[in-house]
Amino acid sequence: MGKKFEIVGKDISDGYHTFDELYDHRCLLYIHLCQLNHLLCTWRPDFDGWFVLYFETPQGQISYHCPNHYLYLVEPLIRKSENTVFDGHVSTTVAARIERMAVTFMNDRLTQISAPQKGE
Repeated sequence: MGKKFEIVGKDISDGYHTFDELYDHRCLLYIHLCQLNHLLCTWRPDFDGWFVLYFETPQGQISYHCPNHYLYLVEPLIRKSENTVFDGHVSTTVAARIERMAVTFMNDRLTQISAPQKGE
């Protein structure tokens, strides 16, 4: 059975979520990732109603546009920079960088779990 898309109000739905719902989820998850790593993040205002949140990782830069109504979640915690240099990443680059971050995290956790504990 194939996917069925429909128009719901002024949005597109796959029958489970609308595009706007999924975009909000992505923004909130990304903001939370940045909150957890706040020393590495910068933000800058972009076009009307949006800001860009940058996250510098060992794998390279990740950034997403987020609506200004979420700015209160990051503004007090991270540094503002209108001089953040965009490294030219694109959607596929960002996905690959996030995947490498997840693999690195998983490998680090597995190493910690399998390391002998004191007293063993």
